[in-house]
Amino acid sequence: MKRIVYIIFLLCPVVLYSQPVTSFDLGIGIGISSHYGDINQEKLFYNSGAAFEGFVRYNLDNRYALRAQILGTSFNAQDADFKNHYQQNRYKSFQRSITELAIVGEVNFFPYVNPKEWGSYTGTVYGLLGFGEAISYEEHRDNIFIPCVLMGVGYKKVLKNGWALELEWAFRKCLNDELDEIKDTIKTGQSSLLLNNDWYHVVAIKLSYNLWRSKGRCRTFDKED
Repeated sequence: MKRIVYIIFLLCPVVLYSQPVTSFDLGIGIGISSHYGDINQEKLFYNSGAAFEGFVRYNLDNRYALRAQILGTSFNAQDADFKNHYQQNRYKSFQRSITELAIVGEVNFFPYVNPKEWGSYTGTVYGLLGFGEAISYEEHRDNIFIPCVLMGVGYKKVLKNGWALELEWAFRKCLNDELDEIKDTIKTGQSSLLLNNDWYHVVAIKLSYNLWRSKGRCRTFDKED
């Protein structure tokens, strides 16, 4: 949690002094999530669970944006679902509900026009990279804190009256082995395909609304827009 606070503090000067400022968005999303790690090493969409997201986005201009988000989802996996003899003998399982807090940078591959200003049906593909922390608080179980690196792609479609529709697929590379409760598998001679660290990913559809747009300098014509 402290890491998220530090990142926000360091990025504040960038947000405050970057020009031109384009817009400020608020959005929600729903989708599915899946875990990939020491138990599931084969299936991309395995025991998919529901995921819910809320976010605020600060568009620095029509190419770059900074997003803060909160996401809730759950995972479960069982060795019994896989046929290899090692997992059948190990017979481990886990179930976790997590809350993820993250700071994400977005880069639009095409200029993203302001929905409130243009109100047209244009859109852009974007890439994302960020840092987050997944937190699990469950009764009668140890709390876990999982730092993770986020990476993914998405598509934003401008609608009318300030609204935009988005589709996003983002992967999380966990920086420890806490999620599936299986640690130090190397000593058994059996290891994850991903260096003993877990991944999870979320495919989500989102709806955002442009709350505010400040006046900035037009870089093309050097005038107020």
